[in-house]
Formats: sequence, structure tokens, C-alpha cells
Amino acid sequence: MSPTKEDYLKILFELGGRTLQVSNKEIASRLNLSPPTVTEMMNSLVKVGWVVYTPYKGSMLTEEGTEYAKKLIRKHRLWEVFLVEKLNLDINEVHREAELLEHATSTIVADRLEAFLEFPEYCPHGGAISPELMDVQEEETFNLTEINEHETVMISRIVDDKKLLQYFKNHNLNIGDEITVDEIDKDLDLVTLKKKDDDTDIQISITIGQYLFVEKIK
Repeated sequence: MSPTKEDYLKILFELGGRTLQVSNKEIASRLNLSPPTVTEMMNSLVKVGWVVYTPYKGSMLTEEGTEYAKKLIRKHRLWEVFLVEKLNLDINEVHREAELLEHATSTIVADRLEAFLEFPEYCPHGGAISPELMDVQEEETFNLTEINEHETVMISRIVDDKKLLQYFKNHNLNIGDEITVDEIDKDLDLVTLKKKDDDTDIQISITIGQYLFVEKIK
């Protein structure tokens, strides 16, 4: 499969496309492409059985597409761990480099890399690395827009995109932070958050909040 098609599968998975319909507009935004270009690629992926596409609603991964996406994402996240831990790259710098490396990495190299890194469970952005742990994470995490007012949750993953990572960094929202959803204002597209032991309001766009994944505190 071409690197371009692999990128589509990966972004679909990361945006919840194994269980939710992801709009072409959303995919286009993340890949910096035009919606017609995305529609054309979705049709191509449908033909090979990787995606189910519903016009005007969005796309979902098939079981086969999901498994392929998980293998690719595993390689990407392993390279991110390597780049941060072994080459000391900043967490916000590694996405592009890992993008280049993942497509050229065989399963044998990925297995050796995982062993060399002593089998890390998560990448620097909080994403699970093993396919089995990805399944668990998908079941236990929600995007911020699914959380009700006054609920307290923990940030577990951020969608791996340079602009999004910088956005959340600017708002001092990090992996492992406990946050409470203080208020949701859909008219203004704002959600107000408070971090544990800090009364300072943090306001972010509800639209952007869908790229911040959290888990409920047990």
C-alpha cells in the first residue's frame, strides 16, 4: 500500500474511525487536503475493503483496515519513543520524523526496535503501542466532547498533530493531568476546564477538544 493510503488509514484510526463515522472534512483538515481529494481516496479505500464510506456522513474502518492501521501506528509510535528517548528530540518535533520512518519499517525491524526500547507501552503523546493495548485504550478512553459538566477525568492521549500538540501545550494541558469539565458553552464553542489543585480557568474550543482523549478516574 502507498504511504498516502496508509496515512488515511492511520488518521481514521486516531480519530475513532473504528467505531465512529469520521467526516471527510475532518480528515481533510488533519491531512491538509481538499475535501474532494479525500472523497476520491475514500472511494479507492472502499474498493480494496479497508473502509466503509457513507455519503454525507463519513468513513469507518473495516476490520481489515483496522488491523492494518494498528500495525502502522505501532511503528510510528515506536519511532517516536526512540526519537525522544534516544535522540533527545523535543516531543513536538518527532511526529514528522516518525511519519517518514514508519512507511519504510518492516515488521522485523519494528520488532527489533520494540525490544531495543525494552517494550514501551505508550508513545510520548500517550498512544498505546501494542495492538492489544490499543484495543484496551480505545475501550477506556473518550474524547473530551463526550464528557459531561463537572466530571473529572485524566488526559491520556493527544492526537498526534504538530499544531494540536502546540495548542494544548499553550493551554498547559499535558498527558497525565487531572481535569474537571467546569462548563460547556456550545453557543461560544468553549469548554472551561480546571486542573487538579488549580482554580485557574482553562478555556479551549469544543471543536478542538475532540482531539484530546481522556479516561475516567476510577
